[in-house]
Amino acid sequence: MRRGLLASRDELSGLRERIADRPFDAFYDRLHRRCSLILEAAPITENSWQSLSAQGHPGAAVNAARATQGRILDLLVAHHIEPDRAYHDRAIEELKNLISWSTWVDPSHGDLKADICTAEAAVAAVGGLDWLWEEFDSNQRDEAMGVLQKRVLEPYLQSIRDDVWWYTAVNHWNAVINSACGMVGLALSDEIDAAKKVYQLSRKGLQHFFDDLGREGGWDEGIGYWGYAISFVVLFGEACARLLDDQKLLHQRGMDETGLFPIYFSPNGRVASFGDSAKLPLHGALYLLDRYSGRKEITWWLDTYSFSHDVNTMDWSHAGLALLFRAEKDGVKTPPLKPVKVFKQIGWAAMADSWPHPSFYVAAKTGDLAISHAQKDMNSIQLQVDGEMLLTDPGHPPDEGSEYFSGARGQFYEVQAQAHNTITVAEEDHRPDAQGSIRNARSDGYFRWILCDAGAACGEGVRFFRHIVMLIDPADGHGRTLVVLDELDLPAPERVDLFWHTGGEIELDARKMTGQIVGHKTSLHFAVVSTAPAKAETAAHKLDYGRIDRYVRISAGGLGQCYFASVFSRDAIKTKVHLKPIEEGDVQLAFGGTTLRFKRSGKHLTLGQVTTK
Repeated sequence: MRRGLLASRDELSGLRERIADRPFDAFYDRLHRRCSLILEAAPITENSWQSLSAQGHPGAAVNAARATQGRILDLLVAHHIEPDRAYHDRAIEELKNLISWSTWVDPSHGDLKADICTAEAAVAAVGGLDWLWEEFDSNQRDEAMGVLQKRVLEPYLQSIRDDVWWYTAVNHWNAVINSACGMVGLALSDEIDAAKKVYQLSRKGLQHFFDDLGREGGWDEGIGYWGYAISFVVLFGEACARLLDDQKLLHQRGMDETGLFPIYFSPNGRVASFGDSAKLPLHGALYLLDRYSGRKEITWWLDTYSFSHDVNTMDWSHAGLALLFRAEKDGVKTPPLKPVKVFKQIGWAAMADSWPHPSFYVAAKTGDLAISHAQKDMNSIQLQVDGEMLLTDPGHPPDEGSEYFSGARGQFYEVQAQAHNTITVAEEDHRPDAQGSIRNARSDGYFRWILCDAGAACGEGVRFFRHIVMLIDPADGHGRTLVVLDELDLPAPERVDLFWHTGGEIELDARKMTGQIVGHKTSLHFAVVSTAPAKAETAAHKLDYGRIDRYVRISAGGLGQCYFASVFSRDAIKTKVHLKPIEEGDVQLAFGGTTLRFKRSGKHLTLGQVTTK
């Protein structure tokens, strides 16, 4: 076996020199607490996850393999820093349990021969075997390598012969499986002939992932799946760099920029992503993006948010790999982030009054609704104020029986448009094959502006453009007001519904279409106007973990060009909001002492001027 995939044993032992310095002392304290909890928890066995799977829990084997991987890596990092026989023995026990499983494929994944469970188990086993090689006799080593051949190499090759979908897919499965199996192929390429072919094919398969990643580094499955994919890619890339002196994987197009993607969609450490895996991807492996791409921002982000959550025993390695991969020198204290950032290739954008800790922040999404794990969320936005999400995206549904969500969601990962902060036409869902885009964006000292185009999401012949304008207080540079102007062109008379979702309380004056969103620590006043007669109502739905989603629905009938304007402000909106078309097809929006003029530019408006008295 080719040794030192991620680190040699001497390098692991050398980490003890780090733990006296910041921030490594905090990393090690967290690692020590996690390993102590692992010792108190029951070992992970096949019986435990098979029982959960039989009870109807999809992904039970994946979760078990992932937890096993995290345990083995963290226990062995901790043991090499400060030798502890209990850590050593438990890592061996977890590895032997994994090797004894009858399958490394999750039962919920049907007749696949290799899946993401295979990938999780592969990294756990090959990494553990590498770091425990001297502890095993020749028979134990042969047994472990035989299992890797039977559970990883052979199923991988057979899957490709069967033309398996994930090999050339442009989603996280491609990156995770090809990277993990490629690591095993690389490690065993001096022992098993088939391993060389697995390594070569994995590199070829990964190219489809990189082709979709693009030069901007955005990932339209969302930051949760982005983190899953990239963490496996950089681990494979690190192994190739160490064993072959080959850094090509780590310098593929987009890899130098991709570390910025999760930062722009997690303001103040709160997720503002889209799709059904809105999770912070705080993986220790991501520190490698700084090492190879010079992205000091990712080190700042991981340092700031990775260790603000409780430790657990059922997750990937965070602190252990952070100790191994974080650069010796500190990252930037104030990362140079843009007030308006557009990921044009995937149709996502983020705007903030300031970084790195915005007090007023908006995320916007257009893009391709046919991509993996997409929801019906064209032109959807989220708003964070003072660190609290006030316009929210429910994302992953708590129950598929609710009228709120598509009944097909379990099969197609689709959540209806009405579950998002967007517009529907004729009470129809957004088209699943629609492709939208960010048409324009601009940042000024006193405002930010993004123009979103929904494409054909709302039906044939329907045009839906959304202007998102953040107004900045010149006195302190903080965002004060969000203005959303929706312009529609309807070829026939249709009902239009506008939705605004929040986890806070809603106080609504339905007649005036004004009110207030009251969060846990902050609040916003709002007013909605329309060029067509409209009515307002509120409703609520229970979500998981005791959460409640409340929303305002604005309904109107429209034909031809019609406009909706929604104003959300820290300050009370004391004067009426005026919205009217003016000369030359322009539109003017005025409230208080602020006037926004939108100028006609072909099929849509563009922000022309913002004036404040």
